[in-house]
Amino acid sequence: MTPDMTWWVRLADSVRAAGRGEAPLDEPVRMVRDGLGFDCATLVGPQRATSGEAHPVLVNLDYPGDAIRFISTTYAAECPAHRYITEHRVAGRFIDLPYDFRASRTYREALKPNGFHEGLTLPLGVLRHGTPRPGFLALSSTHGRPLRDESLLGLTMLASEIASLTDPRASFTPAPADLVVWAGRGRLDVRVGDVAQGPFTARDLARIGDLHQRTGAALGFRHRDGSREWWRVTTAPAGDGVLIRVQQAEGDDHLTPRELDVVGLLSRGWTNDDIAAALGISVRTARTHVESALMKVGVPNRTALGREALLRDLDSLDAIRCVAEARHSALPA
Repeated sequence: MTPDMTWWVRLADSVRAAGRGEAPLDEPVRMVRDGLGFDCATLVGPQRATSGEAHPVLVNLDYPGDAIRFISTTYAAECPAHRYITEHRVAGRFIDLPYDFRASRTYREALKPNGFHEGLTLPLGVLRHGTPRPGFLALSSTHGRPLRDESLLGLTMLASEIASLTDPRASFTPAPADLVVWAGRGRLDVRVGDVAQGPFTARDLARIGDLHQRTGAALGFRHRDGSREWWRVTTAPAGDGVLIRVQQAEGDDHLTPRELDVVGLLSRGWTNDDIAAALGISVRTARTHVESALMKVGVPNRTALGREALLRDLDSLDAIRCVAEARHSALPA
């Protein structure tokens, strides 16, 4: 199936609308699936900072549960086909791989049992050593016709815009920050505002920069200071340092600081037992915080809560510290 130019323009408009929050995430994904002749589609977000975690599934259109679990875990982390496609930074079909994909574990265990005979993966970022794995768009069909070259090129050209759907912050023009600090090489350089007027000391800001470097990923979290004011903090790489933006924010869904800690760890796949041990609370208390957060955010289960956490920066500095410490303790001596 080869859509005409008008269809590609409408798809680009749909992607941008979803990226701005003006349309549901599944609209452009559904348009790709139906317009290009596939039966199933999934939009998978980038892996969170801790190694070994599943990728968050942001949209799933008709993949069976066993298949979507395999795609977001084993396929994303271990399959040579996924690595090859991601390293080459281009949409990949079965026929584009340097070996017979139908002999692979992914095909034998996840695709063939569900009747899929053809598919495609569109990488949504660059695979670099020591950093979280990027997100991707995966499509499968019950027919055996590879996607035509013209459509493969069209999808590849839209990859950077589709990638914005996995990180909504990338689509918005940042609101003015109350404080912007560059941290690196053992020093802080204040670009905007005054550290004394913000919620963090210079030492705290240096630690945030260090956490960014240790986790290998941009951070986005909320913080309540001693005056009970809420702040939103984001980080981004800047040369050989880290740019830290701090701005006042509304408390999200009235979550308490401890509930944000719990949600931040839950969104990374941590169990209640793991959360309790990391935060020094009982398992019963952890479970209570999860139940409270589910009610406040208005979602039915942990999976949906984890997805909302990713999309809305429902994370905390303490949760990120716990992740970095767990990752460090898991490294060989």
